Amino acid sequence: MSDERILREKTATLTRMLNMQGTIGMFGHVSIRVPGTEICFISPGASTEKTTVRPEQIFKYNIDGTIIDHPGGLIPLEWRIHTQIHRDRPDAMCVCHLHAPHARALAIADKPLKPVFLHGSFLCTGVPTWNNPRLVVNDDQAADLSRALGTHVVAQMRGHGSVVAASTEEEAFFACTFLEENAQIQLQAEIMGGAIPLSESEARDCAESTFNPRLAKLLWTFYERKVKLD
Repeated sequence: MSDERILREKTATLTRMLNMQGTIGMFGHVSIRVPGTEICFISPGASTEKTTVRPEQIFKYNIDGTIIDHPGGLIPLEWRIHTQIHRDRPDAMCVCHLHAPHARALAIADKPLKPVFLHGSFLCTGVPTWNNPRLVVNDDQAADLSRALGTHVVAQMRGHGSVVAASTEEEAFFACTFLEENAQIQLQAEIMGGAIPLSESEARDCAESTFNPRLAKLLWTFYERKVKLD
């Protein structure tokens, strides 16, 4: 199987896994960049059933925004999120745009996402907020969002969703999974008087032991089995 075929497959698989977790929603999408190139694969838009998205439904883009392969179906309206971040962040081989409900609620309430449990410790480097609830449909908006993200793994999009950028698709899936779980726990703790965030040293130590390629691969494999298509 060629590298491009593998990455098409992974783009589709990542879409199905995030759909299973309830974080991508009808309008979310993901992309994976082909290493050493300016090519990326982007999952289809809202017209596609995300529980069954397949490799042949994945769009192939140049990061300058040119469509190389249009498989039919609806192009994600906010495709510029991906092409802009891939241009600005050569280290970010995978970008995800989520509509994760608990993380979104925190941004709407103007509450910062803070690491509150072991697997959310990677958030210790900070989670900036793009203070704009609008759809990202032009170059200026995409550039502004990318600037807000900076070198972080996660940025909140107030009144909208989140964006995740990571060095591998496995690492991105880990971040997407525990971004939302951390947000859910943080919100639950508010009922009992508020969450106690991890200290700087606790978060650093926990992130070192959890946010790594070994655990990211284990998590990917665990969920990949659950969404395997015939």
